[in-house]
This record gives sequence, structure tokens and C-alpha cells, in this order.
Amino acid sequence: MSRTSTDLTLSRSEMDQILKLFPYGVVAIDLETTGLSPLVDRIIEIAAVKITPRYDIEVFHQLINPMTDISAANSAIHGLNNFDLKDAPTLKRPMKMLWDFVGRSPLLAHNALFDGSFLVKGSHDYLIDLPLSRIFDSAKYARALLKNPEAEAEGKAPKNFKLSTLAEFYKIPLNHHVALDDTFACLKVMAALIERTPLDKQVDFKERSFTMAMSQYKKDLAFVVPERFNDLKELIKNQTVIEIHYSGGTVEDEWRPVKPIGLLPMPRGPVLYGVCLVTNMNKSFVLKRIKAFKVLDRPIPVKEVEDATAVEISE
Repeated sequence: MSRTSTDLTLSRSEMDQILKLFPYGVVAIDLETTGLSPLVDRIIEIAAVKITPRYDIEVFHQLINPMTDISAANSAIHGLNNFDLKDAPTLKRPMKMLWDFVGRSPLLAHNALFDGSFLVKGSHDYLIDLPLSRIFDSAKYARALLKNPEAEAEGKAPKNFKLSTLAEFYKIPLNHHVALDDTFACLKVMAALIERTPLDKQVDFKERSFTMAMSQYKKDLAFVVPERFNDLKELIKNQTVIEIHYSGGTVEDEWRPVKPIGLLPMPRGPVLYGVCLVTNMNKSFVLKRIKAFKVLDRPIPVKEVEDATAVEISE
């Protein structure tokens, strides 16, 4: 299995579909990382594929030495270990090269909140200026199009909106968690979605898939995790079910059980992203509103999370 090339490509008709929504071109991007917390974990692989208005396809790929241990469990997912990356560069130069490659193009990713968060954190760490790009999410687009009772009743909806599931749904062969393959698959899935979207809904669905603007992240407060949350980092790494005493949201000032997924930077300050086990919904909890946290001291059923893109911000 090669990480620097892929058997996947884009047909002229697929590029036609994508350029309907992105007439000035787009850059699809995918990352492999040491974990799911952009504020703690690090990028180990970057792949980006640019489609230009002239129907050119340009590719960027780089392995990254994270300068930290990659766990065996994490390595089992993407197939990369510290030995594989020992001669790779650290992130600074590849990040600059990536933004030169992107230019002013919009970005597209599957589960774009996570990829975007890792990119803004990596740029912040090396004092690299962020581009003006907006980031769109193919998973959100899929949900807008396919998550409806009519499609589900007719068997025209996938069982979830993970990239691997959508690739199977549209019969796209995929070496999942190989960044370059995932990037091409993201574009092919997006082309299939656009082709099936009524013309009058395409622009609306595009805006519903908008995830973030890089220009939002200009303040250090988006990246600073207070020391009182140091113990939380290990609990997140192990996905230990916890209770948080939270002020805000629909349940005011109460302890609530959460299965943590990651710590994410947001313009107003970092958030804990996880599954609220009261509602079984993925939510983001603003750290400054978490008064206390503890390991859950009673058993509670934890349902499998289908995908991590249905973000509800708890204020």
C-alpha cells in the first residue's frame, strides 16, 4: 500500500459536479493524527487535492514527524508508527507549503471541524498566518441531502455518514485512513452528492455544509487550555466516561455524563467535544463553563456514535 499515490482519480463528470458549487476551484484535505484532540494531539500526515477551474488536478502530500509517541492503538488505525516517520520533517515547513498550495481556495473535508481544528492549531503553534479560506464539510452536505424519512424509507440513505460508509454506499473503493485515498474519496463522494441534489437546493446545501472560516482564529484564547483541565486530557485519550458540572445549555447547572472525544479550539475559547449521554447527541461544551469534572461513578449504557459531525454547541 502506497501513501504517496492512489488508484483513485476523478472523472471529467465528477469535476463538473464539484465545479458547480466551487466554480473557482476547491482543495480537499485529509489528515492523519496521533489522536482526536487538536489541542493535545498532532498531525502525522497531510494530503490535499486541488481542482482548478481549468479542470487541472494538483496533489500535495507530506508525512510529518510528530516528535511524540504514537500509541499502538492509534497506529492500528492508520498504519503509521514512529519508525515510519523518523526521517519526516516536523510540521512547520510542510504547513507553510500547504498554505502556499491552498492559496485563496476554499477547503473541503469530511468531518471538517476536526481537520480544520488541527490545521489552525498547527499554524498557531508555529506563528504561521492562516489563509482566508472557508472550510466546507462533505459529511454535513451528505446529512443535509440524505438524512430524511423518505430517503431512509426507500433505502436510499446510508446507515451513517462516515466517509467509509458513504464510499461503500456510492461504490467507491477506499483504503480508509490513508490520507491521499481519503482525500480523493471525499471529492468523489461530494461529486455523487451534488449530482443527486436538486439544482435549487445545491447552494443552500453548500452553505449548510460550511464549518468555519480560518480568519475566525486570530486570538490566543482559542488555543489555551487552563491547567485545571490537565487531568481531563488523559481521560479524553482513553475515552473514559466522565461527568461534568456544566453551566449552560438546555440542562442548566447540573452534573451530566459525557463520553469525551476531543479538545477543540474555537474562536471564543476551547471546548470539550463529546457525546452527551443524557441526549445521546454529540455536543461541544465550552471549557470556561465546566465548573468541575469527575470519572463517572455509576454504570450507564453508551451507544455507539455513528459519526462525529453533528455538532451542537452548548452555550
